[in-house]
Amino acid sequence: MAKKIELDDKSLFFNLHIKGMRNFNAQSDVGLYVANIGYPLSLGVSLLLLILMVGLAVLPLSVPNTELARALVLINVGLLPVYLIGRYWLVRRRYGISGTLRCYVSQQRIAIPANAIINKPVGQLELQRDDIERVTVKYKSQMHRLHVRNHITACDIKLKSGEVIILNAMYFPLKHIVYMLCFFDYPLTTLHGNWSWAFLPNIIAVIFPVLVNVVVTGMLVKHYFL
Repeated sequence: MAKKIELDDKSLFFNLHIKGMRNFNAQSDVGLYVANIGYPLSLGVSLLLLILMVGLAVLPLSVPNTELARALVLINVGLLPVYLIGRYWLVRRRYGISGTLRCYVSQQRIAIPANAIINKPVGQLELQRDDIERVTVKYKSQMHRLHVRNHITACDIKLKSGEVIILNAMYFPLKHIVYMLCFFDYPLTTLHGNWSWAFLPNIIAVIFPVLVNVVVTGMLVKHYFL
């Protein structure tokens, strides 16, 4: 059964904060920041980043000179921000991103950063309210300290033309978007489901190099300096 979305629904909008939200009104045009660090890269580039991060992390183990090994460990301590900056640059280059990405929601329209993530030409995709038939909010329930939390996983925006634009929570601030759609009384419906495993490879591609590097470097810091 579809769940009716209310603005005071703490199970769905837990820990939600939007700048200026106490002053929103019918004329508001709300901009929501879109992080793109997690956008997927090609398999080849992802493998190269993984090899570099893991290779540099274990490199001190192959160096017989203790002082040089210590120097390499110290270099690896600062490798994480270099990796994140490098990945950020590669993502922006691949998707033709310039400037800060934002979604905009108002009573009249929804504006979404467009690129290969939603299979649209690079730019800002504007969807007029009158062209939207409904928005299906997909969510998964989870218990947290004896309370139910509903995590939004995706939103399917169905246009009156029959086209469906799918927004995934990995790439868009869906909790914030849905809150604003509810505020402006867009036609919303809900669908309860489970997490999709389709995005697991990308999650691993983003997190695993960082995790391996942090764990190995931490062990080497303990070995060489403590």
